[in-house]
Amino acid sequence: THPNEQTRKPVEAVMPRWALAIALASGAFLISACNGSVGTSQANVEEPRVRAVLDKYLGSIDTADVALASEVWRRSPTVEAVTPLGRFKGWDSVRDGLYVNFLQKMFSERRLTPSDVSVSVAGDAAWVVFDWSFAAKRADGQPFISSGWESHVYQQVNGRWAIVQLHYSAPAQPQ
Repeated sequence: THPNEQTRKPVEAVMPRWALAIALASGAFLISACNGSVGTSQANVEEPRVRAVLDKYLGSIDTADVALASEVWRRSPTVEAVTPLGRFKGWDSVRDGLYVNFLQKMFSERRLTPSDVSVSVAGDAAWVVFDWSFAAKRADGQPFISSGWESHVYQQVNGRWAIVQLHYSAPAQPQ
C-alpha cells in the first residue's frame, strides 16, 4: 500500500455531495467548451437552416421570383448587394435592380449553379461563400454563360435567417 493511503479521507468527508456534483458538472462543461463543442453544436443546428435559405435564394434567381426573393432577403433599407452591374442598397433597390431590371428583363431563362459551397455560423450571423456558374437565355434568345464567386452574409432575426449582404464577382475580361 501507498504510505499516504492511510491518511486519505473520503471525498464525502471533505466536500458535501452536492458540491462534488457541481464541481464535476462544471468541469465537464469547461472541457467541452475548450474542445469547441458548445459553439459547434449551435452551428450544427443552424447550418442546415442557412443552407435552406441559400437553396431558396438559388430558386429565386432561377425563377426571377420577387416574392420568393422577399422570403430570403431581409426587407430592410440596410441590405446591400454588390455586383458587376453596380451596388444596390436597400431591399427596394435589390428587388428592382437585381431581380426586375436584370433577371426578369434581360433573361427568359436562368440557372445559377453553385459549387464548393462553404457555410459558417457564429451566433446570429452566418456567411456563405461559393463558386457559381450561370447559364441563361437572353431576352433576344441568345445563350448567356458566365461564372464567378459569390459571398453572402446572413443575419438571424426573430429565429429567421435572411440575407443582409451579397457580393459577387466575375473574372475580369481581357481588354
